[in-house]
Amino acid sequence: QSGYLTIKDYKPRRGTFLLDFPNNEVKKGFVSLVASDYFKPQRENVNSWIQDLIDALEEGDTDKLHKLFTSFLADIPYTMRRKQDERERERYFHYTFYLIFRLVSVYTVYTEKEQSEGRVDCIVETPDYVYIFEFKLDGSADEALKQIEEKGYARPYASDRRPVYKIGVSFSSQTGTIDDWKIQG
Repeated sequence: QSGYLTIKDYKPRRGTFLLDFPNNEVKKGFVSLVASDYFKPQRENVNSWIQDLIDALEEGDTDKLHKLFTSFLADIPYTMRRKQDERERERYFHYTFYLIFRLVSVYTVYTEKEQSEGRVDCIVETPDYVYIFEFKLDGSADEALKQIEEKGYARPYASDRRPVYKIGVSFSSQTGTIDDWKIQG
């Protein structure tokens, strides 16, 4: 891949740059390159998996999203996810979801989005749907959904015309996959 990143912003006080892809063609090439490290080409076609994920997001197919992420996580070697610090283990799953959503879509993606009563783990906004994810490590999807309700994470979308899917996800630190997935929509 001979693509490149462009500088979108620079903060001299912090010495930080905000980088972005110049166009979707470069972004798609980068995603294919990065994703190929996670997938075994003989088992699964990377571009097909990515296209299936985009289709699921665009169609509001939460069951398909569940299957796609479960298969993705199951294919990551256990040596990449084992961490001693529990907070780091949960962050690993957060980061994996966020990175995938951010790289494969041109949609708005938030992680740890601050709201009036807390921080939402992940929000994905497509033109037709809003997905609100709350993650738990070795917890339950019901706990995650309860937090979405109690903290009012969907309230900013109360007047939005798009259907809002609240998705509670529980990850297993033992298997490195999704242990429980529940949806309210």
